[in-house]
Formats: sequence, C-alpha cells, structure tokens
Amino acid sequence: MTSGRHRSPGRRSARVTRTDSPGDDGLVISDAMSPFCGIGCIMFGLVSVSQFAVDTNPGSWASSTLAAASAVILGVAWLLLRTGRGDVLHHHPLHGAVAITALVALNPLVYIIGTGITYPATGLLLVIVGVGALLTNRFWATAVILTVNVAWVLCAAVYGLPVAPAVFAAQLAKANALAIVLAVVRSRTVRRMEQARQQIHQIAVTDELTGLVNHRGLLQSAPTLRQGDRARRSSLAVVYLDVDGLKAVNDRAGHLAGDELLRSVAHVLRQSFRSTDIIARVGGDEFAILLVGADPWVTEQIIDRLHQQLTQAGISASTGTAIAATTAKSTGSLDTEIADLLNEADHAMYTTKTGRRNTTS
Repeated sequence: MTSGRHRSPGRRSARVTRTDSPGDDGLVISDAMSPFCGIGCIMFGLVSVSQFAVDTNPGSWASSTLAAASAVILGVAWLLLRTGRGDVLHHHPLHGAVAITALVALNPLVYIIGTGITYPATGLLLVIVGVGALLTNRFWATAVILTVNVAWVLCAAVYGLPVAPAVFAAQLAKANALAIVLAVVRSRTVRRMEQARQQIHQIAVTDELTGLVNHRGLLQSAPTLRQGDRARRSSLAVVYLDVDGLKAVNDRAGHLAGDELLRSVAHVLRQSFRSTDIIARVGGDEFAILLVGADPWVTEQIIDRLHQQLTQAGISASTGTAIAATTAKSTGSLDTEIADLLNEADHAMYTTKTGRRNTTS
C-alpha cells in the first residue's frame, strides 16, 4: 500500500443529519411574518384607540373591538416569533400566514358590514397588497385575494358606493396589480433560493476531482433506500476499494499524474457497476460502492468484472466486500446497517491488502 498510514477499520461512524425545517417557500413566509405581525400589532392598536375615541359611525364598535383583539393576537404572534417559541408558526408557516391574513382581512370587512360605509376601505387595499407580499404560495395567495375582492364587491353591491364605480374599480385593480408584482418577486426569490441551495448541496456531496459523490453523499443516499422493502434492503452490499501505488505515482510523476490515476479509477468504476449503484470516493485513494438489489452471486460477478477492467486499464487495487446478510444487522436502522457494511468491507479490503503484501514480500 502506498497511500500512507492506514487507519483503524472501525474508524467510520455513519450518521445522516436531517432537519425537519420548512422548505425555501416556508422560510420566506416565516421570515416575513415577524415584521408583518409587529407592524400589524401597532397599526391595529392605533386603529382601535382612534375608532373608540373619535369614530361616531353607528356600528363601528364591532370593528373597534375586533381591531383591539387583532392587535393583541398579532402582538403575541410577534413575541412568539421573536423569542423563538412560535414552533407552530415556524413549522407551519403557510397555515400561520393564511390565518393571519384572514384575521387582518376580517377587520375592514367587519367595519363595512357594521357601518355600511364601503369606500374608502383602505384596510382592504392594504390586505390585498399584504397578501401578495406575505403569501408566496400561489394557490393560497390567489384564494385569499379573490375572497377579499369578492367580499368587497358584494359589500359595495349591498350597501352602495359613495364614489363612481370606475374609481372603485381602479383602486381595486391597482391593489391587485401591486399584489401580483410582489407575489412574483417573492416567488422568484424562493426559486433562486432553491436553486442556490441545490447547487450548494451538490458541491457538498460531490468529489471535485472525480465527479463521484463523496463520503457525505454516500451516507445521504440512505434515506432514498428507506422506501424499499425488507427484501430489497437485505440485498445491500458494499465494495471497498483502495488504489495501490498512489503515493509512488505522486512522488515519481507528480500530483497531476496521481489525480489522473484517480480519475481513471473512477472511470473504471462507472463502467463496472450498474447505474443504480452508488459510487463514492471516500478518501484520498479509497472508494466505496453501495450496491442495492444485488444478491451475492451478482455481486461476485460485478467484482470479477471490476478486477478485469482494472487490470486492462493497468490499475492495481485491493478490494473488500460486505453483504447485508453477513452483518446480522438487518433488523437495525438503515444508517447503522450501511455504517456496519462500510466498516466490514473496509476491514476485508485491509485484510486482502495485507495478504498481498505478505505474498509479495
């Protein structure tokens, strides 16, 4: 072996870290809810005070009371979001945003119904614009905005308009247009966040030199196997490969030649294994291949083909294999099972390499 010091076969601990966080769309909504609730709390607080103090229109008391209650609810929501205790709002941001916008939209509608004054209903215009800024989900944004539009038009039809219908329609059209612009901008932001996240993830799980997945990428492939049945899981196998002579190539011909050797190994591995197998570079001169749905006989045939193609390419390497049925771990978690297979295949490879050394010495 020419790759330097060999580490203990039991050196690997496979853990796949997953978080139950909302998607990019949910993160955008969650980030917008805090200022939305904070500003809304102040606004409805001022509205309730001013209406109780100076609004003499009959029926305004219902809207004033609702405004005060809305200020309290939004204030509590803001405090929960700011202190990190609003788990429900953070984990279900879309539902929370829909509920908040529904509460906000209810205020001007209650005022219209209570007083019979349909215009100017600045609150409804602000609600329409606010929905476009807060709800990036197309279905719910469209549903809430259409509901507010229809409700306002119905109120105008029932209670009449103190202005020309054209003025009313123009104000409504302006609010909807601004809401659409804001919704499109937020949707583009979400889409770009998703693209950036995918690119970062791809970089994090890819070996730059060979284009194969790296150790992290191999471990993160485990969740995709959970959907398979027990029979499919029981046919898991891992092949561990260590390239012979890499250090000698680096010392003799330079690291560019060593890099070319590793790329050649990766090319042979892609040719030898199936498209469903997961091939990873897990160390400087070490590769691991996760085979799914290959019984021991098929695995043996694939490994024989691998050695033939390595020989044809003039590459010397030591391999070790572990099959799920030999680990007696099939009843445990899949993460642990793959970790055990990696360790067993690593140990088998090291045993093979040591035996070859003793034979040639």
